[in-house]
Amino acid sequence: MNTNNVLKKTYAILTVRWPEVMLVTVLQVGLMLLLERAMVVGGAGQTDQGTIPDGAMFALGFGCMLMAVVWQMLYLGFLRTAALNGAAPHEPMTLLVTGRGFFWRLLSVQFVLGAMLWLLAGLLAGLVGSLLGYQSAAAFPRWLLETAGVGAMALLVKPFFLIPALILALNTSIPEALGLMRQFRLGDLGALLKAYALGLTVIAAVAIAATLAPHGTRGYYVASGISHLTQSLIILTLLLATVLFLVPEEEDPDGPAI
Repeated sequence: MNTNNVLKKTYAILTVRWPEVMLVTVLQVGLMLLLERAMVVGGAGQTDQGTIPDGAMFALGFGCMLMAVVWQMLYLGFLRTAALNGAAPHEPMTLLVTGRGFFWRLLSVQFVLGAMLWLLAGLLAGLVGSLLGYQSAAAFPRWLLETAGVGAMALLVKPFFLIPALILALNTSIPEALGLMRQFRLGDLGALLKAYALGLTVIAAVAIAATLAPHGTRGYYVASGISHLTQSLIILTLLLATVLFLVPEEEDPDGPAI
């Protein structure tokens, strides 16, 4: 498998299908900013205009959940259609229908990976924080928390990218994806491994830069939006490249083996 060709195909798909890419990334950024705002408002229990009614908070939470489901189906549908049809554009409804078939499988995988990332990031933040002299987790600076999150992703880079990509590229079950993942070594990924390293480095740098803006200000939400957009585009690109890397020769939309 030539990972350099995979990266070229990834670039071609992203440039040809850019409206779909913008759809899934902008929707994700909007969702993340909405969740951030909801947590701030929910924690305070009020806005500048007064206390928020319980019904409004319920509607906000339900709206976030519905938006997350739609975004996830579009996201998975984009990756699956890229595996099957390459750079051929698809309508949003096609992405939704295609992604729906993978939603529950990937949801369980993401739940487990998310829990592992959260635990590992907490351990890393606690270790580094103690070495830097912080007495409690509440005193940890935001840049440390952001760095710990990216560090946890780097340590779990193999399951983070390979398990979802195997399910989407080969339409396998979770146990089958786990078994296939064990057959890969990080060295087998070639240029993809370098792409992971570069992508995570950029994510960390942008996330740390975003922490310079005072929390809750307009500048904070602008910086946070840029950080989320960067992370969304990079993760989508890396996951797409991994999916294409795993597509069997007979399903390769461009003909020659990768």
